[in-house]
Amino acid sequence: GKHANRAGVAMGKKGGRDERETSSSSKLGRYEPPFQETVVICGASGSGKTALLHYLCCRNTAEISWVPPVTVTSLVANVGYLAESNYGRDDSDDAAITNGGSDSSNERDKIAVRIIDYPGHPSLNTQLPTLLIPSTTSRLVFAFDATQSVVEGVSLLYKSILIHSQVCQSWKRSGKKLVILVVCTKSDEKGAKNHKRMKIQVRNELDRLRKVDLALANGGSNGENNNHGRNGAVKLEVTGKTIDLEHLGDDIPVSLHFMETGFGDLAGLNAVREFVANGTLPKLK
Repeated sequence: GKHANRAGVAMGKKGGRDERETSSSSKLGRYEPPFQETVVICGASGSGKTALLHYLCCRNTAEISWVPPVTVTSLVANVGYLAESNYGRDDSDDAAITNGGSDSSNERDKIAVRIIDYPGHPSLNTQLPTLLIPSTTSRLVFAFDATQSVVEGVSLLYKSILIHSQVCQSWKRSGKKLVILVVCTKSDEKGAKNHKRMKIQVRNELDRLRKVDLALANGGSNGENNNHGRNGAVKLEVTGKTIDLEHLGDDIPVSLHFMETGFGDLAGLNAVREFVANGTLPKLK
């Protein structure tokens, strides 16, 4: 609690009603700093979302190493702010901006991006799409634990983003694409898969879910040419034997970009930071 709030992250109590508890629509205590954009971090529970948030908002970049905090599964969103001056800024500056200790326009103008760490608890998955419309969110970080199965995370990606009619239709109307940086975390741990292998596993699991939905939708009738599945959901487009993550179809205005990082890999973490700060995609080796 206390360290997180000093360093730029507003933490809600698990299941409680802390006044700093934050969702897409609630206020952040006494003072919510001004921000130009919102970036959402989401993924399954345990995928490293909150650790990423702490790195983005709390770490002093003058430090040569960083140890992620111990986190627990939450039922409320954590919110942090990435300021243009976060590069090399100390904790006292962060405290002034986050907790309302300074009302100077000079300090307020430094705030650039609001970051929402959305809980990965399955009971909250249905609320995620309301946060991902273009009028609210600029881009998305989707976290996968590279040491674990992708099944739970892919289910969230598939149902709440890729085939969700509200998300797809709102981005299509905007004329823009929802850019998602898929971050495969914990890549420096034993048994971790690299981003190329993770991408294959994500694609295979998405294709499995697509086939399940197709079989349920057909139910004896041929709906292969229909662009919408059950309950109006958008369908992933397939031109070959399986889906192509580079071309999800005209009805799914989403672009996926994969990378890997460990929490001891400062170069990888800084690449995530660049994407959150200004949308710059990492250059992969």
